[in-house]
Formats: sequence, C-alpha cells, structure tokens
Amino acid sequence: MTDRDQSSGAPQRPSFVLKRRGFLSAAATGWLGATVPAHALEALNAALSEETEAEPAPEVTLLLGGMADTLIGQSAPLLAGNLAAGLGLSAPPRLRRDVGRDGVTSANNFDIAMDASGRTALLVPGAAIIATLAGDPRVHFDYSRWVPLLIARQPVLTLARADLHQNIETRFSALIRDRAIRLAVSQPTGVELASLLGLTLLGLRPIPVPGLASMEDAMNALAKGTVDAVQLVPDGKEGSIAEMISHVPPGVVPLFHMGPFPAGLQPDSVPSFEQSYAALRRRKPTGPLYDAWQAVSAAAATGLLLVLPMLSSPAQVARWRHAAGLAAGDANVRRWSDAEHLSLVAGAASAPLLGDLTPDLTALLALRRWVAMNTPRWRAGQESKPG
Repeated sequence: MTDRDQSSGAPQRPSFVLKRRGFLSAAATGWLGATVPAHALEALNAALSEETEAEPAPEVTLLLGGMADTLIGQSAPLLAGNLAAGLGLSAPPRLRRDVGRDGVTSANNFDIAMDASGRTALLVPGAAIIATLAGDPRVHFDYSRWVPLLIARQPVLTLARADLHQNIETRFSALIRDRAIRLAVSQPTGVELASLLGLTLLGLRPIPVPGLASMEDAMNALAKGTVDAVQLVPDGKEGSIAEMISHVPPGVVPLFHMGPFPAGLQPDSVPSFEQSYAALRRRKPTGPLYDAWQAVSAAAATGLLLVLPMLSSPAQVARWRHAAGLAAGDANVRRWSDAEHLSLVAGAASAPLLGDLTPDLTALLALRRWVAMNTPRWRAGQESKPG
C-alpha cells in the first residue's frame, strides 16, 4: 500500500497525526505521560486551558431577505441586538444581506445551507412565500421546512376608482360595466398578486401595470391616473393606511382589506374580501382559487418571518423562540412595530400563521395554472381571465 489513495490519487493522511489541540489533550490526560516530566504536563494543561478559553463562540448569522431600505433591512439591526441578548451571545448575529427585495435569493441560500446547528436563521418578507405559491422559477426553497420564531403581520387594503356615493353592490357593478382596471404592481406575481387574484375572483378585469414597487410610486401613479387601483400597506414614508387613504384622489374607495384590520378606520368603512364577494355574487366565495387566494393574501399581510431550519434540534428551537419572545416584548421593538403598524406574534404562537400560508395541493395547482394561463396576457397588457 503506497502513501496515496489508489482511487483518488490524493495523499493519504497518516492516522497517527494529531492536531495541536488533540496533542495537548492527549498529553494532559496521560497518553504522553510516560515520556513527559510532571512539570511539563502542568505546562501542557495550562496551555490547553488557555486555548479553550480563547476559542470564540460559534458565529450566529442572520440571512436577510431584503436590502437596507426594505422593512427587513430596517428591522434587522434592532432585532439582532435583542436576539443576541436573548440567546446569550457576546455580539449581535452577523447580518448577511440579500441583493433583492422579495427575499427569494436569501431563502434559496438558507435552504441550501440548511444549518441544523442553530447558528443560522432567516429573516424574510411574505413576498418570498408568494413567489413560491405562484411558481416563480427562481424559487428553489421549501418553506414547509421552516420553523417559525417570529411573524409580523400588517394590514393590506385594495383601493380602486368608483363612485364614492354608491353602496358596495352598485360600486362593483359600475366597475364591471366600465373598462378594465389597471392595477399597480411591482410585478404580476409580486406581493400585489393578492389584489390581482382578488379582483379577478370578484369578476372584475384587472390589468397589472408593473414597475411600481413602492407605495410612493403606486400612489403617484394613482394620482396621475395612470393606474386605477393600488394595494396599500403601511409605509414609513406614507404613514398608516388611514393616513394614506386621506390623500387619495376623489372617487377612489376601498374595495376590500386583508390581514389585520387597518387602524384608524371605522369597521364598517372597509369591507373584507368575503363581504365584498357576497355583496356582488350573492354567495360566499368557494373553490380552489379562493383557497389559494387565502394563502396569497395571508402572505401579502406578512411583513416578515424569522425562521430556523426544520432540522434544528428542539433545544435550539426553544432557545431561539425564547429569544424571539423577549425581542418582541422589548420596548424599542414595540415602538418600532407600532410605528410600522405591525402586529408581532412570537414563539410557538407563530406556527399556525405559517400554516395559513400553505394551501392544499389542489389550490396550489389551480393558482399556478391560473398564473400560467394569464402570464402571456399580462405581458401583452391584457386583462386577467378568471380561469
């Protein structure tokens, strides 16, 4: 037998070679005791002790599914500091930012790493879930293998031009008789998919107008009349949904809301999707596409998710959930979440919310068929078809 592996040609490491730490440990425990004097063993013990104490704790990394100007990027430093305290770390987790806005790249990297050591967590927006549901080809992750630690929910509202003095039924009837509705979207399968599919289910004829990713751009387009409908979420620049509604052009009214009810609005001033559907269709919404819409709308109302890999040990999950609970209760985090109009759900209570983002297979396939059927139409600037 030579000193090279016959199959690979690589040098074969002798089995008796010890690393420095292993050598010190062996010497200190007596393996070399027969040939090393007592005073030398004491020195070796001291060296081993010093090396153990100097060894840094494993670095904790927080993968961020968004750039610095996104909700993810803005929240990360604040959450990282509180998580470090809850996890007993000497320094905040290392922040590794994504170059995109919807979190798909970071979620892919998280899935590839699938680090079960408890040293890597992911902070990602609900837009990444919508990309998965829509069958975005960029997606290579499976969020069913995530363990939720913290979820922030936000109110979402769909507005459109209609007669302000009409009731819900006549308002929608007027919209149906009129031309197709141009909906501001970042991209058709972006977070605004909740409004795009919702308007289609209501029997309206939405046309996605892409490239309007920010609330400011969407509201400006609405004011200029280049779009007829927008999907609103609270925004640091634009304020709460109630404040944003106060600045919309005359004749633009709420059609339905998703997620938590928007603060500052009267309960009877904004219908739910189900109320609007019943008023227009005289029945409750049902069917696979509606089931898919429920998951999509729940994802649109998810501002952020903090998750671990499914392979994490119960002890690691408990440790992180404890830290997430402490972070959610921190006064500074509370002030931040109130300013951003977010509702924080931490620990085991966040698990059912992740379940709400997961439709059954029939609904998922129905959604992807609908997206595939309409994608050529959207590219051509044509209205959505119901299926």
